[in-house]
Amino acid sequence: MAGIANLLDDIEEFSRSGPLPTNEPAKPEITREKMSFPDLNEPAREWIAPDLGDPGAAPVLEAPSSLGAPSAGSLLARLKQTAQTVQQVAEQRGAAQEATAQRLSRSLGAVFQYLDDLIKQLNIIKPAIPKEFIFPGNIVFAGMSWVDGAADFRMLPTATEDRLYESITARIRINSPQRLVVERDAIGVEALRKLLHDYNIAFQVEEKQNARKMIESARFTFPCEIKAGFIIRADYEVGNLLLRTRNIERFGMMEFRLQPDDLNPETLDELTKLFLGEKSRFLQMFRRSA
Repeated sequence: MAGIANLLDDIEEFSRSGPLPTNEPAKPEITREKMSFPDLNEPAREWIAPDLGDPGAAPVLEAPSSLGAPSAGSLLARLKQTAQTVQQVAEQRGAAQEATAQRLSRSLGAVFQYLDDLIKQLNIIKPAIPKEFIFPGNIVFAGMSWVDGAADFRMLPTATEDRLYESITARIRINSPQRLVVERDAIGVEALRKLLHDYNIAFQVEEKQNARKMIESARFTFPCEIKAGFIIRADYEVGNLLLRTRNIERFGMMEFRLQPDDLNPETLDELTKLFLGEKSRFLQMFRRSA
């Protein structure tokens, strides 16, 4: 019982005064500042076992030795050589593509300067268009003259200052004072209506219906006017130019694939003759792609 009483007295004293003094040396205090953690970014070091002849020797850590440069015939050397060749080819291809892109852009820029100046002169002169345009159904558009036109361009969207032309557009309108009147029976009404819509020709129509409210015939009235134009777009992936015309030389669409050097002053003169209805060699110089 005396031992229990002494233990209770010691617990009571500890609660009031803390631990009793002792002769043992003080233990070091560990704080967060003194703690160190391994650096996971450093390469692992090889563990060298202690010499068994000295059981008390501490383990020694040494960095792994270098393997040295690969031999000329090794797999690693061959892979390095292949990678270097692939990189050189990619750099050469990129330089060639950049040179082609610059040629395409310069070509479009020169075309715009030509067309912008040309159309300004035509807007003043307003020349006669000698060519007759035959609309489907043997409807003849003739005796027309230049009304107006415009040239425009678009640049490729890019964040750099070295911008490239994307496309050049020319819009043209020619007409004559006369109005065309065409009659169609019930079968041909919808076909003519669709064609006029497709070729962007404004029209008026008077329908004749029978007692059952069915169309028997219709009279179409529309101006002798043609809205035409073309666009030249740079195809930077393929490395050439796409020329697409609408109602140029004839009703409908035509497409041509051109190289940058094709759009020289001679070619542009022939293209101008084509949309002015004059005799032109343009269609003989370039084959239609569509």
